[in-house]
Amino acid sequence: MPREDRDEEAFTGLEAAIVFIAFIVVASVFAYAVLGVGMTTSQKSQETMHAALGEAGSALRPGYTVIAKLDNDQGNLEFIEFDLEAATDLAVIDMGRMTYTVATKEALVTFPPGDPDVTVTWRCRRDAGDFLEKGEVVTVKLMMGAVGIRRGDTFTLEVTAAEGATVSLTRTVPAGVEKNVYLELF
Repeated sequence: MPREDRDEEAFTGLEAAIVFIAFIVVASVFAYAVLGVGMTTSQKSQETMHAALGEAGSALRPGYTVIAKLDNDQGNLEFIEFDLEAATDLAVIDMGRMTYTVATKEALVTFPPGDPDVTVTWRCRRDAGDFLEKGEVVTVKLMMGAVGIRRGDTFTLEVTAAEGATVSLTRTVPAGVEKNVYLELF
């Protein structure tokens, strides 16, 4: 049989089938890659969401009462006491790594972690650790002699945990209060 007379329709069909199978294999590899990236992205989103919930869960809640004492000599604020507790049970707060900042019109004083002018007393404690958890209450006493707050002054106290949780209190010392007096600041 001469070569020109041969029928090559079967080879064309076989070639088309091979090309079709190659497209299917390439498409399935591409689909696998897209699904893998989608699963990774979904997992990262889930990790981000859990981290955000943990951060929000570490929020502090201050007590409503702030107790202060004025000294005998100048009528300056000697110390303040206030309560702290965790707002949720999603995270714990390390009380040994807290930073306290007091701001007035004239001064900005920071009490870093471990400052001897900061005293922490546990009012309600569930375990022996220094971590503030849901259901526990701690009283913080700040010696305010270095700040120089007088009668009639307004100050803002910001409490910052190492985890990033922050709480702020603004109080005013009444102008007509006597020396050596304990008072509740509103």
